[in-house]
Amino acid sequence: MNASFTLLRQEIRLRLRGSAGPAALGLFILAGALAPLSLGTNDDLLATVAPGLLWIFACLAALLGLEGLFQDDLSEGRFAVLRLTSLPLWLVMLLMMLAYWIVVCAPVLIAAIPIGFLLGADISTTLRLSLSLGVGTPALAFIGACLAAICAGLPRGTGLVIFLALPFFAPALIFGARAATGGDDMIAAFMFLSAFSLIALATCPFIAAAAIRQNME
Repeated sequence: MNASFTLLRQEIRLRLRGSAGPAALGLFILAGALAPLSLGTNDDLLATVAPGLLWIFACLAALLGLEGLFQDDLSEGRFAVLRLTSLPLWLVMLLMMLAYWIVVCAPVLIAAIPIGFLLGADISTTLRLSLSLGVGTPALAFIGACLAAICAGLPRGTGLVIFLALPFFAPALIFGARAATGGDDMIAAFMFLSAFSLIALATCPFIAAAAIRQNME
């Protein structure tokens, strides 16, 4: 347990020293702030499209942080060192993915509140939006990191990761926006979104570990 917490702290510090977190948060805030300029001043229109727009911006922010996510660790031999520890490789990947979510995706949950108000969403819609991002962004982080692990051995594989990730992000985008909008199917949307994140949590670390092991050989 101590080794797990130590690795998680190291990963968070490592990701904080990089530019992925600030770049993702900056993209989310800037896109949200510029959206009213392109959509006009119709408050009803802005409030209607706010959940879908912010979920799209969250997906783009998650993609922005995937550039070279595991390539340096692989090329510098860090994974070879981590395999010598008592932690199984799937747990190492789980902790790395969790650190990626904390640094890149978690700040988006907080930024979604003022951006939601800026787009004219009411308090209940903004809170639902932030909650849906909290439930759904782990799926974005884990799926994106899993694909980054698969493409880690490829030169300039970032473009391929983004191309592959977009279809996998679609369920989170659809159910997340629907859950934030409200309505009769809001509970069902939250349940589907939760199931999607749980499936990603249960499968992606093992797939990523197998991919890293293959790339090391």
